[in-house]
Amino acid sequence: MQVIADTSFLMVPSLFGVDIVRELDRLIERPHELVIPSPVIQELGRISEQGKPKERAAAKIGLILAKRGKVVKAKDAADEAILNLALKGRCVVGTTDAALRKDLRRHGVPVIYLRQRSHLAIDGLLP
Repeated sequence: MQVIADTSFLMVPSLFGVDIVRELDRLIERPHELVIPSPVIQELGRISEQGKPKERAAAKIGLILAKRGKVVKAKDAADEAILNLALKGRCVVGTTDAALRKDLRRHGVPVIYLRQRSHLAIDGLLP
């Protein structure tokens, strides 16, 4: 199973102290692969250079985490690329972006999100 990560999801460990790798293992309970669209890498790079100090640190950790997954090329903006990849591959998406989460759920895509700033939860059924 593939879990597509957005920018905010990869910044969760630094911003909230939640180990997303361990939490994904707990939630999914089967082999899975982290997939990162190239626009997400670009966003993390931009934030790591131009964001506020706390965001810069979180983006740098997000870039390190992204190396554990598979980066896929995409031409669209990050949110659009995530939606397109999720619909093509019957994937799960990890995000803390409320607007993206709502859009994904409207299309029937399961979403893993940060709950109560302490753990990850799933909205929808895993494929």
